[in-house]
Amino acid sequence: MPTQTDSLTSMTELIRESGSVVRLKRHDFIVRCGQRPGAVLLLQEGWAARYTLMPDGRRHISQFYLPGDLCDLSWLVSAEAGQAVRALTPITAISIDREAMEGRLGTDAGFSHCVAVDSLQRLEAQAAWMVALGRCSASERLAQLFCELYLRIDRSGRTTNRECAFPLSQQHLADFTGMSAVHVCRTLRQMKRIKLLQLQRRKLTIPDFSELASTCAYTGSYLNDEARATPENLIALS
Repeated sequence: MPTQTDSLTSMTELIRESGSVVRLKRHDFIVRCGQRPGAVLLLQEGWAARYTLMPDGRRHISQFYLPGDLCDLSWLVSAEAGQAVRALTPITAISIDREAMEGRLGTDAGFSHCVAVDSLQRLEAQAAWMVALGRCSASERLAQLFCELYLRIDRSGRTTNRECAFPLSQQHLADFTGMSAVHVCRTLRQMKRIKLLQLQRRKLTIPDFSELASTCAYTGSYLNDEARATPENLIALS
């Protein structure tokens, strides 16, 4: 049976070989809520977010898509998108036709396994964030989010000297963690004061990853093997 990492590698290679390059501007919709997505994207550059907009204008972000991410394999088994996905920055991606991928689900065991593994990972991530949003403090929620995003950015080789580009605003962080932007700002100041992280000019710096992870008991167990916060990875990132 192929491993999770092998399956995802196979999937991304398929998209690179068979897809076409697309470019989106900031704020462009990748898909609107209720729309049938016509393609799956492999992000090369740029960030996107999946979200729900409440009737009164409030927004909840449920997923950030980063360079190297697939957006979104769940579309292969759903009639329409349950949430909108929108570009947060300019995006360059490789697009592959949805119907071409759907045709492989019933004939390619490795491909089907990859879709199943991706679905399981998403369920595990959702469960972890349900706990965080329901029981964790403001600083714990933000610490978990920064740990997760940093590991995912590091996985794509985009961190240097404990730093990485970080285009998210305080409002984006608030919309993901269920906090107000004011509360996020106050909590970030506290985290900066005790030197857990530095967030300035769209750049994130984590001086000691293991210390930040310990503040929220973060393990990253819902990420794939290469991006989990194992003791060895924590040492390497610190």
